[in-house]
Amino acid sequence: MNRLQRIETFVRKTMDAVVNPDLRIGHDIKHVEWVRRNALTIARDEGFADLDRVEAAALLHDIGLASVETRDQHGPVGAEMAARFLREQHLFSEDEIAAIAKAIHNHSLIHGDWDALGYILRDADSLDTLGAVGLMRAFTSKYFKPEYDPEHIKGETWGLSADGFTARHDAGLGIGSTIMDQINLQISLIDELHTATARRMAEPRVAFMKAFVVELEAEIINRK
Repeated sequence: MNRLQRIETFVRKTMDAVVNPDLRIGHDIKHVEWVRRNALTIARDEGFADLDRVEAAALLHDIGLASVETRDQHGPVGAEMAARFLREQHLFSEDEIAAIAKAIHNHSLIHGDWDALGYILRDADSLDTLGAVGLMRAFTSKYFKPEYDPEHIKGETWGLSADGFTARHDAGLGIGSTIMDQINLQISLIDELHTATARRMAEPRVAFMKAFVVELEAEIINRK
């Protein structure tokens, strides 16, 4: 096996070991493969030369879920796990391992330190929250919340920017009370995409999500 095949084998085994079912929702091997595809597309279009580093980071970015109880620490924990594996297997140089680990550490942080590889991984991960797949992930990952508030069908956060959601987070207000607020958060992630390629890929997906929210509101109102 080449080094990427060895990494993929390790990732599949590690992701299978995620015990908490809530951590598995939307973050299974399908998600990893979609992020891998997105990352390679972005890297090629943006002229990032080292595709092996991109692919390794994408494959390894969520392995921390196997060793955490809550999702908010899976990036830093996964970075340590990835660095240890890559070092033990002698798959990359120390500088390359440091770069891959940094991208994994920061990929899901609200306030992070991103370089070119980090932006590619973060954009690739964010793209998987958009479009039809994004809607599916919103409904499955937030299954425990009500779908919508009858008084605010689109959600209290409809139209809120990424900066607005960050301000809510920093103020301890959370995403919002319904699945529609989760969808609004995911829509807002287009504001934070760094690469032109990712923004271009995101635009039709975001338009689809917004159209879904508007149509849902119209259907619910017409049933009253």
